[in-house]
Amino acid sequence: MPTQIKAVIPGRSNRRLQIQYDRALYKQRNRIERMFGHLKINRAIATRYDQLANSFLGMVHLATARYWLKFVHAV
Repeated sequence: MPTQIKAVIPGRSNRRLQIQYDRALYKQRNRIERMFGHLKINRAIATRYDQLANSFLGMVHLATARYWLKFVHAV
């Protein structure tokens, strides 16, 4: 049975048939995508050297904490 997939990313402005999308969901998706972009500055996360999921999650936590501290000190 095929499932219905909802569009999250808006279509191009010059598209003939505009795709309906959820703006709030797109905003949330974009925020998470940007967060992962910032986290991938750390080489360990971008290349995923860690073999175990727990080790990788620990590195994600450390990178997130470093990013958060940089943001807090900037304010």
